[in-house]
Amino acid sequence: MHLIETGPGPGSGGGGAAGVPDPAGGPAAGPVARVVAVELRWLALHLAADHRAAYGREHRRPVVVARVAVELGSGAGAGAGAGGGEVSWGWGECAALAAPTYDEEHAGGAWAVLCSHLAPRLLGARVPAGDDLLSTLTGVGWVLGAVRGHRMAKACLEMGVADAVLRAGGRSLAATLGVEAASVPAGAAVGLPDDAGRAREEVARAVDAGFGRVRVKIAPGCDVEPLRALRQAFPQVLLQADANGSYSRDSARRLDALDELGLACIEQPLDPADLLGHAELVRRWRTPVCLDESVRDPADVEVVAALGAAGVLCLKPARLGGIGPAADAAARAAARGLGVWCGGMLQTGLGRAVDAAVSGLPGFTMAGDLGSPWPPFAEPDPFGPVPVAAGAAAVHRAAGVGPVPDPALLRAVTTRRWAARA
Repeated sequence: MHLIETGPGPGSGGGGAAGVPDPAGGPAAGPVARVVAVELRWLALHLAADHRAAYGREHRRPVVVARVAVELGSGAGAGAGAGGGEVSWGWGECAALAAPTYDEEHAGGAWAVLCSHLAPRLLGARVPAGDDLLSTLTGVGWVLGAVRGHRMAKACLEMGVADAVLRAGGRSLAATLGVEAASVPAGAAVGLPDDAGRAREEVARAVDAGFGRVRVKIAPGCDVEPLRALRQAFPQVLLQADANGSYSRDSARRLDALDELGLACIEQPLDPADLLGHAELVRRWRTPVCLDESVRDPADVEVVAALGAAGVLCLKPARLGGIGPAADAAARAAARGLGVWCGGMLQTGLGRAVDAAVSGLPGFTMAGDLGSPWPPFAEPDPFGPVPVAAGAAAVHRAAGVGPVPDPALLRAVTTRRWAARA
């Protein structure tokens, strides 16, 4: 493995797993992709306005992106994919935030584990590269599976491999997943309504822009009265409250008053681990309970359904470990009668494009967080925004999972770079 490092990146380093076996335990039949290079970039972005949630305020928005090269070859016979084939490059995005507050993953930790463990393990690995994209995604997951957790970092590499394979075949993510729609319903999110005037203005902008659902952050001390005021101001708008797990079972009794407001759902009121507590709220409230942080793996969907801990799930490909796990989780949710929508993670246009395509899968019953009535970043987004018009986000139909970045804009916000070849 040949390593290049630039910038003071934390946790950079080589090492890793040489000779990672194929997911099937031997040479694959049909086309394969061998990962031959990974480049990581640290993008120093900032939000145009503070993002206010129960876990704190976000202003810095560092984004780790990966550029992955795969060499295409035949899986039949020894030495397949080991040189001389077509090389295709793809892009992936890690959605981890600046601090480990929403989730234990954060951008600095993701950078460290990508450099030291995940990228070295992926280099040299071979995965299926035929028409069945889910086989490709499963292969990547298998290779990275020996590293526990770090789902957002894994999703970054899964996205990069998928993008490279799809570009080589001239296919879009949406078409490959069977999503035929040109656009999907888009929702918007606004921060804590701690300033009544600002909250009303933000919701009004979202409504005027045609967004079909508005998610409002809440926290103890900033919940019932602000939501009641917003409901009075916008009686016909599909509102939902998002608590980010900030209430205890006792303090959540205050949220009983939200049951009269006709909200679309109340999202993650309790700690993510407290599924039994959420089941109690499901029995107590008419308003559906939505779980976000509690669902970290497709298998969690079955646990939630068995306990009756939610009626709606927020599924984020980035947090679940990638496109493949998100599709799996959505199918399990639909089979168990759970509503599903796709949440956002303050991503660039690349991550949002993936979310828009995934939102077109069967089972997604509510508008996803796919856009914003205001520019999300202080700096220009190297990948560009996902077009949103009349409350619908455009689905990326060109080859790959999303747009390629503008080289000049990418250079302008890149402060660290790490690269390695197999």
